[in-house]
Amino acid sequence: MGRHFYVHIPFCEAKCPYCSFYSVAGSKLQKEYFDALIKEIKNTKDEASDDPSEKDTVYFGGGTPSVPDEAYIASVLGEIITVFNVSDAEITIEANPHSLTAKKAIAYKKAGFNRISLGVQSLHDTTLKTLGRLHDRKTALDAIEIIKGAGFDNISADLMTGVPGQTIEDVLEDAKTLIDAGITHISTYSLSIEEGTPFEKRYGTSLEDPDVEIYERQMYHTLRKILEEHSFIPYEISNSAKEGFRSRHNSSYWRGVEYYGFGAGSHGYIKGIRYGHEDDIEKYIKDPTRKIVEEKLTEEDKMAEYAMLMLRTMDGITEEGFKARFGKSIPDDIRRKMRSLIDKGLCEEIKGGICLSRKGLDLANEAFMEFL
Repeated sequence: MGRHFYVHIPFCEAKCPYCSFYSVAGSKLQKEYFDALIKEIKNTKDEASDDPSEKDTVYFGGGTPSVPDEAYIASVLGEIITVFNVSDAEITIEANPHSLTAKKAIAYKKAGFNRISLGVQSLHDTTLKTLGRLHDRKTALDAIEIIKGAGFDNISADLMTGVPGQTIEDVLEDAKTLIDAGITHISTYSLSIEEGTPFEKRYGTSLEDPDVEIYERQMYHTLRKILEEHSFIPYEISNSAKEGFRSRHNSSYWRGVEYYGFGAGSHGYIKGIRYGHEDDIEKYIKDPTRKIVEEKLTEEDKMAEYAMLMLRTMDGITEEGFKARFGKSIPDDIRRKMRSLIDKGLCEEIKGGICLSRKGLDLANEAFMEFL
C-alpha cells in the first residue's frame, strides 16, 4: 500500500524554550480539536500514490501527544485505520517522560500503536533544567520501563547534543544507559537556536562560536561511533537503529514519497502538491478541511528534492535508487551537482553514487544547498 499519515497534536504541558514547532501550553479546546481531526480524516479522499514496495505508516507528533487523554488519541487512530483500511503498519506516537503514564501506554498499545518515540533529550538533570524540560533522569528511565511493561519493543529515544554546559562524557553516558535500558532506536539532534524562541534571547549567536561548534561536532561524531560499536547503525544524519528498527515513517520523508498531514500546523504532500494547515487551533477547529497549497512540484522539482533528501541518508544518491523511485537514470544536471559535491569534499563516492563525507556531515546544509 505504502501510504503515510502524520497527525499533529499541538498540546504541551509547557513550551520548551528551544522549540519552534507549533504547540500550545494547556488543555483548552482538546475535545473540539480532536472532533475536528476526526472530521478532517473522514473528509479526506485516499489519493496517495500506491507503491507496493512501501508499507503503511502512521505518526502522531507534536507538541506532546502524551498530554491529551488517551481516549482522544485512540479515537483518532481508530478513524485513520478505518477510513484508510490501514494494515501491517508502523504506528508511532511521540511521548514525553513527564506526561506518560502506565495507563496511557497500555491504552496506546491496545489502540494499535506499536512504536513509541520518547523525548528523553538528556539523562543529566542539569542539562534537562537548561533545556526547560519537566522531567528528570529517574522519570525518563521509569518511562522506558512503563513502555516496556505495556508490551512495546520498538522504542526510540531522542538525545540532544551541544547544550550549554554539556560534555562529551555526559552524552556517551546517556547513550550507554539508554542502550542498556532496551532502547532500539536513537535520534541525536544538535541544539539549534531558532528564531523567535526564548533560547534566541538567552543565547543569541553564542552557539556559533567556532570553539563551541568544534566541540559539538566532536560530541556528534563520538556519539555516532559509540552507537555503531553497540550495533546501532547510523542510517541518516540524526538517526541510528538496531537491525530491523529503522523508522519506516521518517524514512518515507527522506525518499520524498507522498504523505497526509492532519491537524493544525501539519503539512502534507499528495499528488505532487505540498499543502499545510495554519498554526492556529481555533481556525483549524472552525474548518479542519481547509488546506493551504504551498507548492506544486514538477518532475524536475521532485528529482532534485529526492536527491537532496537522500543525501541525508547513509544510502546516499544512487543510480539504483533513482531508477526505483523514478524509473529513469540520474539526470545530467544532478550528476553535475554530485560531481561538484565530491570536488568540494562534501561527498564521497559509493557504489553507483555518492553519500556525505565526514566533512559533509558537518556542513550538511551547504551540501543540500546544491539542490535548491
